[in-house]
Amino acid sequence: MTETLGGPPRPRPPVADALEAMVSPLGGLVGSTSRLLTPETGALLPVHAAALGDTTQVLPAVADAMRGRPTNGTIDGAAASVDEREARWLAVAEALERYSSSVYSEDQFVWATAAELGDEALDLDTVPSISDAEAAHPACPLVKPDKLAPMRWVRGLSLMTSKPAWIPVPYVYLHLRHASEGERLTAPISTGCAAHTDVHTALAKALCEVIERDAIVLTWLQRLPLPRLDLDRVSDELALLARIAREEQVVTHLFDATTDLGVPTVYLVEVAPHHPATRTRVTCATDLDPYAAAEKVFREAASCRIGLRSRVPERTDPMTFRDPFDGGTYMAAPERAHAFDFLLDSPHRRSLSDLPAPEVAEGRPALRWILQRLRDHGMEAFAVDLTCDEARDIGMSVVRVIVPRLMPLSFVGAAQYRGTPRLYEAPVAMGYPAHAEADLNPWPQPFV
Repeated sequence: MTETLGGPPRPRPPVADALEAMVSPLGGLVGSTSRLLTPETGALLPVHAAALGDTTQVLPAVADAMRGRPTNGTIDGAAASVDEREARWLAVAEALERYSSSVYSEDQFVWATAAELGDEALDLDTVPSISDAEAAHPACPLVKPDKLAPMRWVRGLSLMTSKPAWIPVPYVYLHLRHASEGERLTAPISTGCAAHTDVHTALAKALCEVIERDAIVLTWLQRLPLPRLDLDRVSDELALLARIAREEQVVTHLFDATTDLGVPTVYLVEVAPHHPATRTRVTCATDLDPYAAAEKVFREAASCRIGLRSRVPERTDPMTFRDPFDGGTYMAAPERAHAFDFLLDSPHRRSLSDLPAPEVAEGRPALRWILQRLRDHGMEAFAVDLTCDEARDIGMSVVRVIVPRLMPLSFVGAAQYRGTPRLYEAPVAMGYPAHAEADLNPWPQPFV
């Protein structure tokens, strides 16, 4: 049991001790953890970071991809919680996910075209794509998917049929140098990676994150006037998190970002009215429990607040953005606060208790429920086992999931996958008008 802010101790999962045992400056997977503070006032909600250090020293493939640059700070884990020790071990778990996404060997891959691999290859006709306009822009680093382009593939599994499948390597691993023109069909990102002691729960959580990122992109690019969420009933933790936010002198606005898939998703816009540099931030969370999703966006907002207030913008031209913090720091500026008016001025309202709430929480039932929602919408889902030795030794499974027909989050300003059909079809299915490409949101993605 561990102490919790403003309440009784909460149960401590057995894996927490194993995760914390991974922390050591001498030989630990995580060199150290630390509590993060905002430059101005500190932080009322415990936010911890877990430092992996420079993985180029132990992972040759990552060293090759980084071309002499260290990975310090690029794949660290971070987490917030009302429970100090929980924040620490959750940060370690996230660091383990990032590390596992970077552990690979060329021996795992086959070199082929999609046409050569046939039906066992992920169908490149279904994956997100940049538009013709994006492809023509000189700053765009991506290309359209090409079934005749040679690339590396890794073995995965269809979650719908349980059959083996070949997945393009850039969809699976971080810190990966593109080995061919064809591999530039996507920019590597951490979306869809999850770790847990139960592999079914890990897969369910990973799928929730992919669905969350789809909602983030649809909301921003299509400027969806999402319904504002009224907290008609709140859990003790949600009430505590809302109070902490007020004490941090920020105003929070919650919105229902649940898409046509029907998986509860909460979008948060946080406004710091008097802050001179970081006025507006956004977070989002998807969970089968809408109250858990609401709690998570408050926790994520605390981490985001610290991260953005600690950053100095490196790039000012949105078309050159490529770092997760580029868009966040740019859009947080007070002079761009009006870009969020399509949400803050939304006339629609909904109660949090009205969000769909399936009677499953985790494990195999949760996984089955999410897969059925995807199946009902004609979507396929794939998984790749990323479990490394360090994770296996403490009883953790690490997975990566890919849902090709959902919109991916991109921090690359010149490549937002605007050629993907779902970007224009989903808003209509959700009851909103859909903007054509020329009328999509011109502001860069603010999510960090």
